[in-house]
Amino acid sequence: MRTHLLVSAITALFFIAAPASAQAVQNRAPIRSTTTPGAAGQQHICRGAAVPSGWIVTDDGRDRQMCSGDNQATFNSYNVWVIERYDNRAVGSVMEICAAAPIPTGWVLVDIYRLKEKCGHPEDVFSVNMKRIRRTS
Repeated sequence: MRTHLLVSAITALFFIAAPASAQAVQNRAPIRSTTTPGAAGQQHICRGAAVPSGWIVTDDGRDRQMCSGDNQATFNSYNVWVIERYDNRAVGSVMEICAAAPIPTGWVLVDIYRLKEKCGHPEDVFSVNMKRIRRTS
């Protein structure tokens, strides 16, 4: 069972992190960002764009107006990443991030799990697509 979960987690990490074609990446540029109330903040960037220092991928989504360029494949794929600030969170803070995102320094893994509504939206019940992390320092 553990081996199957590990294989599913690795598969999910590859699926979430794998960029689209080089042409699609070339057409991507952050077009719109939003900020949520509070200290954390949230932005939307194009999938495959560089994630700024101090930010981490927490979800993905679809937006035909953002990041599409001439690539028709983006109309049916999750072409937008939702990123949130982690570097300004208090010690003891907990975040839910995409499983493909690396755990930042000063944070520890609390749990891994599947959440169909986020990060790749897996159909397979054994897919692991989320991590819960906690700040320790």
